[in-house]
Amino acid sequence: MNAAALDHLFAGQDFGAAPGCVAALLEGEEVAWQRCFGLARLDTATPLTAATRMRIASITKPMVALTLAALEDEGRLALSDPLSRHVPEHRFGADPTLGQMLAMKSGVPETYPLVWLGLGDAARLAEHSQALMALLLAQRMLNFRPGERTLYANANTVLLHLAAERATGEPLARLMQRHVFDPAGMASAVLDDGLAHRLPATAIAYAKAGEGFTPADPAAVEAAPGGVIASLIDLIAWHRWLRGNPHDWRARLAGAVRHDDGSPSGYAQGFVRQSLSGVPVIGHAGGHSGWASDYLYAPEKDVAVIILANRADANAYERAREILVTALGLPPDPGATPALLGPAPPPLWEATYASAEAIASLSVSGSRGEIAVDGRRMPRGADGLFRRTLGVEPFMIDVADTAAPPAELKRWEGNHAVTFGRVDAPSALSSLAVTGTYACASLPHPVTIKDDGKGGLRVLTGPVWPGGKGWPLVPVSGVLFRCHMPDGAPSEVHLRFELDESGAVAGVTFGFLRLLRISLDRVAPDAGEAWRAIGQAAPQLLIGDAP
Repeated sequence: MNAAALDHLFAGQDFGAAPGCVAALLEGEEVAWQRCFGLARLDTATPLTAATRMRIASITKPMVALTLAALEDEGRLALSDPLSRHVPEHRFGADPTLGQMLAMKSGVPETYPLVWLGLGDAARLAEHSQALMALLLAQRMLNFRPGERTLYANANTVLLHLAAERATGEPLARLMQRHVFDPAGMASAVLDDGLAHRLPATAIAYAKAGEGFTPADPAAVEAAPGGVIASLIDLIAWHRWLRGNPHDWRARLAGAVRHDDGSPSGYAQGFVRQSLSGVPVIGHAGGHSGWASDYLYAPEKDVAVIILANRADANAYERAREILVTALGLPPDPGATPALLGPAPPPLWEATYASAEAIASLSVSGSRGEIAVDGRRMPRGADGLFRRTLGVEPFMIDVADTAAPPAELKRWEGNHAVTFGRVDAPSALSSLAVTGTYACASLPHPVTIKDDGKGGLRVLTGPVWPGGKGWPLVPVSGVLFRCHMPDGAPSEVHLRFELDESGAVAGVTFGFLRLLRISLDRVAPDAGEAWRAIGQAAPQLLIGDAP
């Protein structure tokens, strides 16, 4: 193991008086390399250490999976249980099992778009977990039939949280303490209850702002999808515990889970399964509001990498893979460690691609051996395909030639493919045609699209407060528009306007790439108050009074 080579991977980033990251490489039980870069808090110039508590974001999910396995061993629930056994008031069109939800194969719609659509700016001002649950349980539509494909959605773990608590009568924080934190020896780990940021030795997350940084800690975090706060020391203890195979997790939770058509999936049950330069790895990544984290374990080599960062631009996912590849002396992986291949070639072209089927668009730049999709670098692999296998949402672009912008390209996510066509003439519906109020009974507030008086359009969601400005709406092509959000969450929001027989706009369908699709009808402005009364039914679902 070459420590200098690992140190070099971090040489180009400014950590002098800035937030940073902590990282470790483990060989068997032993810590072979460990580093701490940057500050935990800028206001006090407190350095990051291995004992600093940080949000580990979605690395929480495999810990939830181990908790569910423990509860199954106790006979308190089963992963084969249908959701309705524990959450009978749900209104989804099908009844996924707890195991399908843990494997991200349930089709349950994502939470973040629901919060944005239903609560808007109000979600930033107060704890919204109860309102989120009401919104989620009010939805009828699934993204697909359970078991058909994989689509990563935090909503699965939100509902698993509820199911675990109802099955046991205990809070999830207590269950995780008993079944994961204590047996693993994670002495300072907690499941966030909304007050964990007040704990001593806890870092603050930051986002890049001009020449400096601004705090980016989330106002609220749903516990099970990403609420664990822990230190690097805790994560090292977690890995050592996992090496002992508690609850037979390698076969039971990290073993392959196939789709109904028999095709393989990169997501097991709370654990991600990938290949890095030909070596199988399992683990999970995480990221939320300035936090970024990754845990990678190569069982055949008995080597693991942990990285926790409190800055959004730390590139933790690629860096974790660079550490593992460098430590094992493996060749660079085009889909996971493009920086090790050298600098990106200058693009020969740039183009926009759109899909009416997926309600999505892609901004693509390309050269002969590499493309960048929405700024994400994707070198060509040995098989001629362009892959990105970082984090928990790998995808692949299939296109024959990239010397010039192709007429179409195909984007694969697991066993699901969507064809995108090049947008050559981005003519779109007029502002007058799309402005108006849009609503559906499963959201407590309408969505309003307004002319901003400066030649542009803006989308206002949730309760519209005085002075609310909303988010810019930009035409892509025809009936497809894209909503540009300054903070990037929820990202990649698209709107497809639906026309009636006369050609007038009758409704709009929101598409969130890799997330949720939801349709709203256009309503008369004076119907807003009467319509809101329908939406008030959603919170009643919390007490089981489903309309």
